[in-house]
Amino acid sequence: MNQPTKTPPGNAPAGDPVESAAAAVGHLYEAKERLKDAVGAAGDAVRSAATTGAQAARADLAAGKEAITDPLHDAASAGRSAASDAKAAVGAEADRVREKGRELWDSAEGVIRQHPLAAFGAAFAVGWLVARLGRRN
Repeated sequence: MNQPTKTPPGNAPAGDPVESAAAAVGHLYEAKERLKDAVGAAGDAVRSAATTGAQAARADLAAGKEAITDPLHDAASAGRSAASDAKAAVGAEADRVREKGRELWDSAEGVIRQHPLAAFGAAFAVGWLVARLGRRN
């Protein structure tokens, strides 16, 4: 009797269904392992790309923050400097106006002392005009 020769599972003759099924299971298992390795490699690649992208985004954000922060600090500093200059100018002008007011008061006192009757007449006339205008309204 002739015994069939055993062939490796990958080279099973077309007529032996058990060996064909075993070979197919072996191929499926090998495909599953390769697919599992490919999925793991793809996951690693995605994680690496995400990490690299996140690091690049953080760096861009930090650079953008510096690009915005520096001009804002400069503008704030310029604003403080302008406010300080304006305060000094207003203070100097207020001093000048106070001095001018003192000069006018002193001048008015001098005129009143030199011409008391004329000053009384002028004050009376101004009072009369104010009262007259007040009655009309």
